Parts: sequence; C-alpha cells; structure tokens
Amino acid sequence: MSTILRIISAIISVYTFLCFIRILLTWIPGMSYNKFTNFLASICDPYLNLFRNIKWLTVGNLNFSPALALCLLGAVSMLLTSFSHQGRVTVGLILALLVQIVWTMIHSIAVFFMILLLIRFIMLCVNKGNSDNFIVNQIDYTLKPLVYRMTNIFSNGKTVEYKTALIIAFAMMLVLLVAGNFLISFLTNLIQSIPF
Repeated sequence: MSTILRIISAIISVYTFLCFIRILLTWIPGMSYNKFTNFLASICDPYLNLFRNIKWLTVGNLNFSPALALCLLGAVSMLLTSFSHQGRVTVGLILALLVQIVWTMIHSIAVFFMILLLIRFIMLCVNKGNSDNFIVNQIDYTLKPLVYRMTNIFSNGKTVEYKTALIIAFAMMLVLLVAGNFLISFLTNLIQSIPF
C-alpha cells in the first residue's frame, strides 16, 4: 500500500510541475501556438480552470488562482507521502498541512509583490520619473493602493513620495515574511506534536 501511495504522490508531483510549466508559458506571448503548449493545455487547463473564477484570488489585474491550484496539488502529494511513511494520517498532520497551504499561498503572493516593488523601484531610479508605458501603468495600478495603505501606518496621514513608499512597503513585507516563517514553523511543529 505504501508503494502505491508513493507512486501516486510522484505522479501528482509530476503533474504539479507540468501545471507550473503551463502557467509560465501563458506569460510568454509567442508560446501559445505550438504542439507542446497545446498538449500541456489539454492536460492542465481542466484542473487550473476550476480555480479561475474565485474572486478573492484576484488583486487588481493579477490572478493568483494558479497559486492555490499548485498549493493544493502539493498538499495532496505531501499528505500521501506522509501517509506512506507513517502508515496513518492524524488530525494534527492534516491541520499542519492546511496551515502550511495557507502560509505558502500568502508567502507566494507576498514574494511576488516584493518582486514587483523592487522592479518598480528600480524603474523609478533609472527613468527618474513615471513612464507612459502600459506595463508600468499596470504595475502601478496594482501596487499603489497596497503601498500607500501600508505606508499610512508609519506616515500618520502625511503624503509620502512614491519611491519612499515602495521602500517602506518592501521592508514591511520582508519583516512580515521572516516573522511569519518563524511563527508558521512553530505552529506546525506544535500542531503535529498533538497526539490526536
């Protein structure tokens, strides 16, 4: 039985990787019309489409539903692997996996926003001002509400320059991620140690 569970877990891991490749290829405009992309679309899109219309996973123009889809596949794979090694699944293990799934999604979204913050900061430093570029406008449309909401915590309602706001938001997210990693690690170890 444990061998079968490990094989299923490995198949799910391969499928997760294929879904990840499919997601990356959708970001490359010229890759939409070849045999490999069509093959990936035929096997990955039915699963990924299950998550596309979840409203709370869309922030501005960004859709984070693929992150949830990949996290759930990873959780099922981890659950099967754990069951194959231990021979049983405990409530503590399931709760720990749920906590890790939620944290993985939050962490992935935060890292993505940090990358956007860094890219936008570099663009501001290089261009010495705003650009009429469509991509820059889309990044600003997504970032500005979040950035100014975060900086209002420290600015007491005073207007802050956009560059400074980007730095403050980046630093806050970095601190939250480091603190969150420690907290989630402690919490999952605590939950797993509970014998039920």
